[in-house]
Amino acid sequence: MKFSIGCDHAGPVYKKTITDYLEKLGHSVINRGTDTEDSVDYPDHAHAVAEDVESGNSDLGILICGSANGVSMTANKHQTIRAGLAWTPEIAELARTHNNANIICIPARFVSEETAVAIVDAFINAEFEGGRHQRRVSKICCSMIALLLAFSPSLITQTDYASRIDSTGLYDHLSVFASDDFEGRETGTRGQRKAAQYLLDYYNSIGFEATTQMVPLKDAQVSGGTIEVNSNELNLLDDFFLYPGIKELNLENSEMVFAGFGITDGEWDDYAKLDVSGKTVVVLSGDPREEKKTNWSQNINKKRVLAEKNGASAFVVLMEEEDYAVFKGRMKFYMQRKSTSINRPADGEGSSVPTFFVEDSTADSWFEGVKKNRKAKDFRKHTAKKQKSFTTALNHTWNHSIVKIYEEYEAANVLAFLPGSDPVLSEEVVVVTSHYDHIGIVDGKINNGADDDGSGTVTLLEIAEAFKTAQLEGNGSKRSILFMNVVGEEKGLLGSEWYSDNPVYPLENTVSNLNIDMIGRVDEAHKDNNNYIYLIGSDKLSSELHELSEKANNEFVNLELDYTFNAPDDPNRFYYRSDHYNFAKHGIPVIFYFSGVHKDYHGPGDDFEKIMYNKTAKVGRLVYHTCWELANRNERIVVDKENDFPPTR
Repeated sequence: MKFSIGCDHAGPVYKKTITDYLEKLGHSVINRGTDTEDSVDYPDHAHAVAEDVESGNSDLGILICGSANGVSMTANKHQTIRAGLAWTPEIAELARTHNNANIICIPARFVSEETAVAIVDAFINAEFEGGRHQRRVSKICCSMIALLLAFSPSLITQTDYASRIDSTGLYDHLSVFASDDFEGRETGTRGQRKAAQYLLDYYNSIGFEATTQMVPLKDAQVSGGTIEVNSNELNLLDDFFLYPGIKELNLENSEMVFAGFGITDGEWDDYAKLDVSGKTVVVLSGDPREEKKTNWSQNINKKRVLAEKNGASAFVVLMEEEDYAVFKGRMKFYMQRKSTSINRPADGEGSSVPTFFVEDSTADSWFEGVKKNRKAKDFRKHTAKKQKSFTTALNHTWNHSIVKIYEEYEAANVLAFLPGSDPVLSEEVVVVTSHYDHIGIVDGKINNGADDDGSGTVTLLEIAEAFKTAQLEGNGSKRSILFMNVVGEEKGLLGSEWYSDNPVYPLENTVSNLNIDMIGRVDEAHKDNNNYIYLIGSDKLSSELHELSEKANNEFVNLELDYTFNAPDDPNRFYYRSDHYNFAKHGIPVIFYFSGVHKDYHGPGDDFEKIMYNKTAKVGRLVYHTCWELANRNERIVVDKENDFPPTR
């Protein structure tokens, strides 16, 4: 765990003793001073510790002064801080179990160092019991109460419900949801179905009538295949690879042509003197025109699309030995896994042109009779040296036969609908999403996906509960809200794609989508600061949504909003990589909440013990306040922009 510790001039000795004790246990400690017995002002150090805890920069806080009265009073001025004063271990334990204290305050002039350590030990090892205590703790928060009462009673209500989104509730959910019992929650598996049931049961337990939207899916797996060129047979995985999304499983007696490097770019045109319609096109990987890597050398798909445009019936890429070895290691994993798609019987499957990858030397015999039986590597060198395109027909025919196994099934989007209170505005809906699936078991190891996207999933549960509580107490939102946990994100945003194509609530009535995906950790760019969140898409379709989001943050949460990945030229293209995209493509304003990737991304180390729960709760409160504004403002936000991202799907 991570602790923040501070004291005034009465506590440096105690602070050092406690710090040494915590570090010996393997915890990390942030020192907020003071380190001297010269007189200082206790509020300076108490505020620093409280801000660490409030922002999620630390899990718990420890404050020390002479009587501990001053530091506890100061810390408790912070909206989400619950600082308890303890002079015995028993009191410290109760502060945690009954009051969910997140800071313990120790009176240095009234307890020994040994007792102080025992107080800390009791505090950090106790757990909040919840239950009846949760109801009471939820009533504590009253930051700026006098001002709010005088000018805006509704803000008190809004803030009160937001305070229910806390680290304790998130931990209680995620320690179950991201456990091995759910087997990594891969779409179509027992673990995913168990996860869907967990969500349904919880929504129903807090007063929703949760439902499912079943998504028809189809798994396809290549189980074998051969290529035959003039009676020479090549075997899948041993001699060649292919794009798993292959559509044309069998092709016989197709004429073969060599299209050089398969490039059409300015004056360079490998297809200028070549008729490839209905034929198998063989090209070399790379780009002969430059030593540096170019778009053509890095993007094989660019060459595939060009071959397809010219009418190729099959497309073969010859790769240099070293590149092929690297590619083989990467592709072998994908070739042995199932590919999943929405099961639309009327639609074709996969790419239109079958695409294969072969090492240069494997294809040497294909060039018999061409330029004195030159080999593939010779054409690479020759073309690069002459800087002139060379293409030719090959004196062979191409045959391939690929075997695929299919499995059809359904998986559930989980929907919890909160009807609005206004007779007119309730026809409109705000959709809040997270995906609950993950990647399952890989190489015998369970990938629990605590951050991806367990963090978003359990945050959505907490937000839904806050809004449901508001409704039950007569403070329901004017507009309707749909809380939706979608399936199949890891397979290609499939659950949200199905919903947007088959909406339960009309898209024309959908005001906005707020999408939460991976908010529980920090990335390398923020390794020393967890008081941030990346926002993606907030200004792409609606200026009002962006302004509303900024205002909600400034008034209630004060996270650092990072728009790095919102740039149109972001090479990561995160705008397309989570479920908000399937709403944005229909012109619905979106915000994607994201903390960035980390070393455990899509790995077995993404476990619930590593989640920063205070940080996650703070992001959850930002989503809540943004949703509250969207659902209660008199006028629907205006769509005043066109998406400036080029389409990719």
